[in-house]
Amino acid sequence: MDFRHPKSAEFYRYWLDLPRDGYAPSRDSFLPEEVPSLLPNFMIYEMISDDYIKIRLLGSNLSEKFGDACKGGNYLDLVGKDRRIQASQSLWTVVNKPCGIVGVVEQVMQNGLSICLESVGLPLLNSDGGNPMILFQKNELDCEKRIPDSNTENLDYLKIFKRQFIDIGAGLDGVEEFIYPSLADA
Repeated sequence: MDFRHPKSAEFYRYWLDLPRDGYAPSRDSFLPEEVPSLLPNFMIYEMISDDYIKIRLLGSNLSEKFGDACKGGNYLDLVGKDRRIQASQSLWTVVNKPCGIVGVVEQVMQNGLSICLESVGLPLLNSDGGNPMILFQKNELDCEKRIPDSNTENLDYLKIFKRQFIDIGAGLDGVEEFIYPSLADA
């Protein structure tokens, strides 16, 4: 797998090395203190329902850039209304297939400017029988910070430019690849 950010590759190698019974490791095997350099850019989503994906963990760097307000909230509230169903289906694919996901996204920071991130998500099993989870590493790419598109309703949005699924051993049969109008060099 080719990643654009070196910490994305480090995160992927860390996840691959976690003990597992099947395709995905359990949440209990994920010990963020083992990879302190990655900790500020971790997020965990808990997959509760088709219309509610709870943000369970927000690393300090992400919290600083985007604000604590989204911690505990619904990830789908950050997605445009026209893409909510597709975003939900994509994340459910990660836990149901199972597979990984990597993409280049634009997200607005607290200061109103947008940045580009490489976002890598990999499934985690909930060992207590609860909802499945997705562990994300989100690293800023070297893109120009800019004012977001003027046609957005508010500054709490996420725009995906490129996304692909990662085969973690279960294959990708029936998994649809999504390619969006891209940024230069996305």
